[in-house]
Amino acid sequence: MTTNYLTIMMKHFEHMNIDVAAAAETVLNTSTVKERGEVYDCNRFLFIKDGTGILYMQDKEIPLVKGMLCVLLSGVSHRIAVEQDEEITLLWCHFRSSYEDRDLYKTLKMPSNILLVDEQGTVALFERLFEQLAQDNLTSRLRIKATMLELISNYLDSLPTGAQEGAPTEDLQKIDMVLHYIDEHLADNITVENLAKQVYLHPNYFIVFFKGILGYSPIQYVNQRRMETAKGLLLKPECNISTVASRVGMQIYYFSRMFKAHTGLTPSRYRKQATTFASASQTSGGEGKKN
Repeated sequence: MTTNYLTIMMKHFEHMNIDVAAAAETVLNTSTVKERGEVYDCNRFLFIKDGTGILYMQDKEIPLVKGMLCVLLSGVSHRIAVEQDEEITLLWCHFRSSYEDRDLYKTLKMPSNILLVDEQGTVALFERLFEQLAQDNLTSRLRIKATMLELISNYLDSLPTGAQEGAPTEDLQKIDMVLHYIDEHLADNITVENLAKQVYLHPNYFIVFFKGILGYSPIQYVNQRRMETAKGLLLKPECNISTVASRVGMQIYYFSRMFKAHTGLTPSRYRKQATTFASASQTSGGEGKKN
């Protein structure tokens, strides 16, 4: 999976709403599994806590093993089979998510199942989800969403390179080209017209197209990438503030003003604090080794 596809996925999850309808731990055996496929009007996470089985989904037979996370989209028929005298323990949740009426998961063609790197951490996240769903206080919904985003992060952290199922869609190819263009021309004057030309779209349509996938207008995204790049450059001693401003295509006064609006700190203050923190971390690490 390319960096730009991950960027699209991250931006999508940052902005989408997540509504968890239910979650629980279930033990299945030959007497409790269903013979026919089930279809849900919500998305499902299935995590294999223990045991083995087979997931039948569309035309696929997916062997289920301990540590596997399955992502089942709404409307997809599926069923689980278990061998005689065997059982499988599932941690699951049912959720709905939306953003701009686009299903980015389908667009990105992400794998429907993957072995997670952090198996124990995932179990802990599901247990936290169960706990929060059983409560009804002011912060429960926020904590539920935070837990779901951690589950999704575990999924993304476990994805190998080239993990898409099939070739990327035409829309994704267009966005990929635009994001590459932006990263290669941060020092230049980037306009909506420039970006729209890269994918042969009218500027007005391109703005809607871009925001529908990334969640930002094109210029908002360009400025965000400039600030992210600037933060990295400010950590390099050889780059003074004037050089950093030039590398991200901005006049120094405008750059300083935007950087402070983005981080709450001036570029010089940000560099000083980051350097101080790095020095303190190295000193702490060094003392730890001596001990």
